[in-house]
Amino acid sequence: MSFRPPPSRLELIRLRRQLALFQRMKKTLEDARNSTVQRIRALVLDLERLRREIAEAFVEVADNFKIAVAKSGIDRIESIAELTPKTVKVELVNRGTHIGLQVSGYVAYPTYSIATEAAELDVALVKMRELLQKLIEFAEKETLFYTLLNRVREYQRMINAIDYVVIPRIKDNMQYIRLALEEGEREEFIRRKIIVAYT
Repeated sequence: MSFRPPPSRLELIRLRRQLALFQRMKKTLEDARNSTVQRIRALVLDLERLRREIAEAFVEVADNFKIAVAKSGIDRIESIAELTPKTVKVELVNRGTHIGLQVSGYVAYPTYSIATEAAELDVALVKMRELLQKLIEFAEKETLFYTLLNRVREYQRMINAIDYVVIPRIKDNMQYIRLALEEGEREEFIRRKIIVAYT
């Protein structure tokens, strides 16, 4: 059996204030949810643009790399790859709304003679370095997208709890108090009528 508040006018006033408070909270949560949904929509457009740019850049890097392999031979490319450092420095940085990545310490200049190797290898290296920044930006924005999506779900969960649990319970308690007070008033009225009739 659910808890029933004591039927008094003070309790009724308290419940009315509580109802108004939860209705304001619901409105605030709905505004926050709608604002977050707008941010997600803008973010989706950015993600689509970045995905197109990344796909085009990958095609360009792959085409240049294929030409370089065709000109220099796969053995020469593999020997260059063995001389190239394999690690970079990655740091977490605060971007305001989320934590991002900053990559440094990657190969700034080729580890081979520019004069003896295919120019397409240099183009592929430069394009790949530019592409790395776009990949990091895409990964950060995608992470932000899922973070905002979870936030929208949380807002909606709280709105549903207020709509379907809290407010109905408060209204039910208010109705219970109103009925109890009316019943008490009727009993008091009948008691007075009886007292007046016998005096």
